[in-house]
Amino acid sequence: MAMSLRMVFPLAMTLLATCALFDAHDGSGESAADIFGCDGQAYAARSETPYDLPFPVGTSYRMNLGNCSTSYHGAEYPDRYAYDFGMPIGTMITAARAGRVVRVVENGVDGSTSINNLVVVDHGDGTFAEYMHLTNDGALVAVGDQVSSGDDIGLSGNTGLAGYPHLHFIVVKDDPSWPYDPMPVSFRNAYPEDLILREGVTYEAR
Repeated sequence: MAMSLRMVFPLAMTLLATCALFDAHDGSGESAADIFGCDGQAYAARSETPYDLPFPVGTSYRMNLGNCSTSYHGAEYPDRYAYDFGMPIGTMITAARAGRVVRVVENGVDGSTSINNLVVVDHGDGTFAEYMHLTNDGALVAVGDQVSSGDDIGLSGNTGLAGYPHLHFIVVKDDPSWPYDPMPVSFRNAYPEDLILREGVTYEAR
């Protein structure tokens, strides 16, 4: 039986969004109007995004699990716009954007799934950055602290449902508690200059 236009159009839009997501590897000339994530949200151009990579300038880390991909980063999950950066336990993590620290958890133990250590930063515009899987006592900030982009905020670890040592970074809207509403993020200082970070690629903060 032939499909109706109402059935075909959403399918076509989903396919176009998926193609845009995985083809957006050239950092030049992109715009927020034509690069979309798996639920139709637009990525900001590198010249417009307020976010830096969440590790110190001059350091490089491999992006292991990206946006709208597999496992809990799949399109149907709240972590669909998260990035996982492989990091040895104790690696310095920096603020990706200025804001105020609103939540800190650091009593979890590396290798244990019971507690997910994290730092949450309120950007003051209804968005929050979450830095997860920190090591035990790995927070370098306290609730109420004001941070600037590039400030040291914590040490990476392997707590909660991490599976291996890495930083799970995500930006969410309105309410940072689970299940949160995620948003796509691009980084203005990432090299290679990919609008959407690619799995398996090592990125330097410049």
